[in-house]
Amino acid sequence: MTLHTKSVVSFGQLLNFVSRTILDGGPVTEVLDHIRTQLDAVAALLIVDDRVRHSETLRYGVAASDGEALDLPTLSERYQFITAHAQRGPDDPRYTLWLFRERASARFDADEGSLSEILVAQLARELDVLSRIGTSETDRMLYSDVLDKISVGVVTLDAAGRVMRVSSVANTFLAKREGLHVQNGRLRANCPREDKALQLAVRSALQDGARDGGLTTRGVSLTKRSGARQLGVVVRPVTVSTPHAAAAVYIRDTEACVEVENDLVRQLFDLTPAEAAVARRLTAGLSLEDAANSLAISRNTARAHLRSIFSKSGITRQTELVRLVLNSAVILGERPQQAA
Repeated sequence: MTLHTKSVVSFGQLLNFVSRTILDGGPVTEVLDHIRTQLDAVAALLIVDDRVRHSETLRYGVAASDGEALDLPTLSERYQFITAHAQRGPDDPRYTLWLFRERASARFDADEGSLSEILVAQLARELDVLSRIGTSETDRMLYSDVLDKISVGVVTLDAAGRVMRVSSVANTFLAKREGLHVQNGRLRANCPREDKALQLAVRSALQDGARDGGLTTRGVSLTKRSGARQLGVVVRPVTVSTPHAAAAVYIRDTEACVEVENDLVRQLFDLTPAEAAVARRLTAGLSLEDAANSLAISRNTARAHLRSIFSKSGITRQTELVRLVLNSAVILGERPQQAA
């Protein structure tokens, strides 16, 4: 049934279809075809001029006839048309909706013009929301990947202190009950005394976030289940515009050893494969003698590689080498599957 522009119900149904289809990830052309049908048009174009995010203008088009050319000059010469524009801000994309109708058909009236303006505004709103959702999810995945590579676990909490999301590294700690576990949807420390300190830190972070006050970070040291060393836990309010998240808990194992990928060590510090293998083992905490044994080379050969590494990197001590490598971008590479 063709939309009657004075029908509030039909109008609401059309707007709902636009929103639902776009936010569900449906094709823009499906929305345009629905709009085209409802407004008795033979073709519809949506042109998105997004100079900030795209170097080229984005174009979406549909026509009643499969053989119809969907370029703007041809359509505007052949048919009568109506245009509507929307731009939410000066730096946001500019959306232009073009609707085309046979010249022999009834001309587009003022009601249809107003409806087109509302529709293009709705399209702009939903497509911008979809773009932001996609960008936020991409950012989250990238940040999560970096934290995983440096062995930092992250647990996000909602305003009531309930666990919302757990990173893969944090999940490892929780699954092993290494100082922490989840009970009734809340993060708890294994030791009652330490749990009291953890809950106080969480409550303080939630209160700070609710007051929109300054950033207050609190640290708690937790005993690992094995009794060896401890877990370092940092709790802070979430102040970025993350839906529902109110606090973040960062977890770092003092015994965690960040492994580095051999080829990246070689590429970043201009080392030979043999020198990179020695540097990687020293970074992992091995002594020079242990590194030599693991590589099946003599101590003198390992020492010669170390001297060459010192010469290339401008350092003079083994401790400096460890600090240099672990502070470099090499730790962001893929973790090695086996010793190189």
